[in-house]
Amino acid sequence: MTAALKAHNQRAEFAERVRAANYMEYWEADYRTDKPHTGVVPVVWSWKTMKELMLESAQVIGINEAERRGLILINPGLGGKPFLTNTMFADVQILSPGEAAPAHRHTTSASRFFLEGEGGYTTVEGELCTMGPGDLVINPSWAWHDHGNNGKEEITYLNILDVPLVAGLGCTFYDHDYYKENDTSKTIQSIRKPRDRSQNLYGNGGIMPKTVPHTGKPYSPQLVYKYQVVRDALDRLQAFEPDPYDGHIIEYVNPETGGPVMPTMSFTMQLLKGGQKTQTHRHTSSTIYCVAEGDGYTQVDDVRLEWHKNDVFVVPTWAWHSHINSTPGKPAVLFGVTDAPTVQKLALYREQAQLPNGDVKWIAQP
Repeated sequence: MTAALKAHNQRAEFAERVRAANYMEYWEADYRTDKPHTGVVPVVWSWKTMKELMLESAQVIGINEAERRGLILINPGLGGKPFLTNTMFADVQILSPGEAAPAHRHTTSASRFFLEGEGGYTTVEGELCTMGPGDLVINPSWAWHDHGNNGKEEITYLNILDVPLVAGLGCTFYDHDYYKENDTSKTIQSIRKPRDRSQNLYGNGGIMPKTVPHTGKPYSPQLVYKYQVVRDALDRLQAFEPDPYDGHIIEYVNPETGGPVMPTMSFTMQLLKGGQKTQTHRHTSSTIYCVAEGDGYTQVDDVRLEWHKNDVFVVPTWAWHSHINSTPGKPAVLFGVTDAPTVQKLALYREQAQLPNGDVKWIAQP
């Protein structure tokens, strides 16, 4: 037996004993990477296919059986896990006229971006929040919530939650037993607050009601953010210089603190003028986008993601990307959800820009 073969066999026998004792050799571990490797890949979920499948699902299963009639958006790079990124989960849901999804609550933070239809609502802790296309409704952790459709046609909406993040921390709890709240219904909340109360209280930027005590909670007391209010703000922003990497962009904020509306996720809306192309950058936060208006594409590393109204797409963490509005004379508007607040709280946020000559410039680093 040669010395090399003897050494090989000795190492293999040692490795077998190490693993049997629930250890791993440090020199065999592959976690020491020079950049993040999450497995998440850039991909687009088209609204055309999404809507066709959602309409079909309404014929396949009833809301009472499904509890939530939704289709989960699965990133093909995550090996079949029901996640869109390594920190965020997304699904699209449909409700037919007169249907209601029963109340439940969970430790994961949730959001609802309304896509299509009229007459939709979400009730959060006794407040009925009306929803129209482009509206955002937030669903704080451990808040009872149910959904319904009082309209005459199907409604569809996109849900984005921090499920994989909370699951990775071992903190996921769900509660479906609304009956123990002793409400008039065992499954649907009574309306105990004025309709759209939080929107009426906090929905005007720069103004805070003095008659309402601060909640002091880590999420926004404003549950509804109306698209028209946000869209008007974007129109006013066009008189100013855009961000080179994101165009004219605003962040939805907690009116009590000015910070993100939720502790783990930030919500934005950005406008690209007709034909505009943003500069290329990358950052250690992943972003889910939904197209509110317009047509264009996002270049993510060497992948071109073509998008149209209501399409959903994802930009993975630390991926070079730029946005292009492909229609001259017509704006494109993108709704975005990012895990940046979590990354920033852990002092792990980094951002780089790629200059036209190919050089790389640091924008932010710990």
